[in-house]
Amino acid sequence: MKCSRNGKDMGVPQSGFVIFLVFGIICTIGGIAAGVYFLKPKDQPVRFDKWGFVVVIPIVVPIVAALLFEILSYYRVF
Repeated sequence: MKCSRNGKDMGVPQSGFVIFLVFGIICTIGGIAAGVYFLKPKDQPVRFDKWGFVVVIPIVVPIVAALLFEILSYYRVF
């Protein structure tokens, strides 16, 4: 069900929005991979310990929550 005002659709066209999201996700993953590659010590494997999760979780959880909220509100689940 789409929102409308005066018979006009409100919102972002889905095909353009999906392309924008996919491009953004690919750029984000590529940026993270490049940062890890350039910042890791030579001849050492990349390791993550519990403190890595302490840093990552507060960054990832709000982003996922915001995207989930937008998806659910778009489809009027709540």
